[in-house]
Amino acid sequence: MQRLGFGPQRLDNLENMNNPEQHSLWPDGPPDGLLQHTQAEIFPNHTESDQRLNRMYGWVSSPTFSLHQPPSDKNTGTAVVIFPGGGYRDVWIDKEGYDAGRWLNRLGMTAIVVKYRTGPQDESIFGNEKLMAMVMKATLADAKRVMRIVRHNATQWNIAPNRIGTMGFSAGGHLILRLAAQADKGNPNGGDDIEQQDCTPDFTIAIYPALPQELPTDYVKLNPLFMAVAGDDMLTPAHGTAQAAATLLQENVDVELHVFRSGSHGFGMGLQGGPSGYWMNLCEAWLRDLKLI
Repeated sequence: MQRLGFGPQRLDNLENMNNPEQHSLWPDGPPDGLLQHTQAEIFPNHTESDQRLNRMYGWVSSPTFSLHQPPSDKNTGTAVVIFPGGGYRDVWIDKEGYDAGRWLNRLGMTAIVVKYRTGPQDESIFGNEKLMAMVMKATLADAKRVMRIVRHNATQWNIAPNRIGTMGFSAGGHLILRLAAQADKGNPNGGDDIEQQDCTPDFTIAIYPALPQELPTDYVKLNPLFMAVAGDDMLTPAHGTAQAAATLLQENVDVELHVFRSGSHGFGMGLQGGPSGYWMNLCEAWLRDLKLI
């Protein structure tokens, strides 16, 4: 199998995607008022010796998205809304956001990278049911909103409104699974035209996703679903993903699952090499089989 030509991104060869224009999900602020931190948003850079940009956002109160379009002569009309991971405390915007967007652009797809709201950076997010419920409500609202925005602007952005999918890594994978299960057709009495748009994804790509404790029957909305995880992942164990896939198959969900021998958690776009780096080839084949590219 020939591997896609996706190597490390050097700091001396920056692309515009590294510092894209950010668009607010709600210019006047989230209407629910949740997760409005007094701590200012942070944006540390964890780039190491390989010189690949590896930045993350924390203390996010104002959710945004960035739009990345392929060359017009390669545009397939398919779009993917990307939700990076970070345990709902961080948003790892490069390794699970912009890097993924570059790959999707090369396949002729529009990429929308989301910086959704996050919980506190400290450990208070864990073991605090009230705070976690607030985080779950706010992030789901962000996910629904950005999907509505993309559909609302589909014609302007040269996107087919019935070919808008999601991609999520780790906590971002957890978020897109919740989105698929709880999506709606829009609120006809919404406060603006955007709120009247359908927020249902047309396909779902979950990479080492954290999984909800239970998979309700309405997860049939996940059709079709692609999942990839490493067998040595200690944070989102492969056996749990496999069990979830089995449950979904029983519910007649169109699921494709790949478990790689190694890769651990957070292998992202496979830049460190190893078996897990082949998930992109398999996902590309899946997208082609679905005639999305």
